[in-house]
Amino acid sequence: MIPLNLLQEISEKYSTPGYIYDAEKIRENCTKITRAFTRHYPSTVVHFAVKANSCPAVLKIIAETGLSADCSSPFELLLANKCGFEKSKIMYTGNYESPQDLAFATEYASIINLDDITSLKRLTSFKVPEVVSFRINPGIGRGGFEGVVTGGVDAKFGVPYEQAFKAYQDAYDLGVRRFGIHMMTGSNNLEPLFFAEITEKLMHVAGDVFSRLGVAPEYIDIGGGFGIPYSNAESEIDIEKVAELVSSRFIENCKKYHFQTPILRIEPGRYITGNAGILLSRVTGKKTGYRNYTGLDAGMNSLLRPALYGAFHRIEAPFKKETPLVKTNLCGRICENSDIFARDILLPDLEEGDLVLFRDCGAYGFTMSSNYNGRPLPSEIVVDRGKVTYVRKKETPQEMLKKHFKEQES
Repeated sequence: MIPLNLLQEISEKYSTPGYIYDAEKIRENCTKITRAFTRHYPSTVVHFAVKANSCPAVLKIIAETGLSADCSSPFELLLANKCGFEKSKIMYTGNYESPQDLAFATEYASIINLDDITSLKRLTSFKVPEVVSFRINPGIGRGGFEGVVTGGVDAKFGVPYEQAFKAYQDAYDLGVRRFGIHMMTGSNNLEPLFFAEITEKLMHVAGDVFSRLGVAPEYIDIGGGFGIPYSNAESEIDIEKVAELVSSRFIENCKKYHFQTPILRIEPGRYITGNAGILLSRVTGKKTGYRNYTGLDAGMNSLLRPALYGAFHRIEAPFKKETPLVKTNLCGRICENSDIFARDILLPDLEEGDLVLFRDCGAYGFTMSSNYNGRPLPSEIVVDRGKVTYVRKKETPQEMLKKHFKEQES
């Protein structure tokens, strides 16, 4: 927990809005999930989903803990490489990959999870890889919100499990003899049994495919989706129970299908950084009209999840504890009526200049931010053991303008 007096200092020195990450909490989360899984299945490799948090200082901390990386774009590949992840520890999982995407992946990643049978055609047009892995859509999926469900009949991702054998047969016919298999069905799940169920489903698909091919997979990747509580009504996921249930189903099916001991890969993102980050914002105006509104210098351009998913974040006014609570609609300054963080929320009677804190913003916060409405990107700051160790300052309008005209000149 970052001390309030340090948050006050940061807000005054570096302005708002800004994301602040707790390095100690990130290390703690990395250690916790790694120990849980390797205790039950030693051949587990943990890949951090870079899409969740791309702050260079955060990625360096994660790399130093020994985790691997999962990337979803050429830029993320370059970033992971720059931040200390060796090629042997970088995995690429894209979708609707272009030839350029795949070329980047072959250069910077040791593992590529292909999204479709057509992906294999694009890849092998310039290179036949030693190892082939497909992302499988198992026909089922679950997530904290509809928008983060990534498996099932309405999901755009992966090879339908009914077509899985055809995908691998195509690779086998090209001379490939080393294989992996991948699945990702949804994000922010808190129920341990869900992960056991998807493991069972993927193992059945793998068992059918590789038994028919007469080979065994080198790795099986069950994806991520390990959630965190976003409200006081939710409980923290029992990661030890998740690891126990997943490993039990995994080992049982490895014996059933004679897979020996393939690597088990997992891809936590939110679990690693979600509860290690906050967004600090400042009140810019209040309005009493048909409803009461409190406007902030953060908006949906800074934190998109509430507008995109209807997601909720715990919101506090930590420096107004003695003030009576009033009901208000907390919003940003973007010209969209969906730019509302919370409706009819009880908060202290805020005034212009007061600080507001959003909890659990360390994942899918800054990475989803934008310059919409010409608003600058927020800052990113890392605090380690009570000291600020990394600062990427908030953009200025002048920097934004310079960037646009540089692009024209080039």
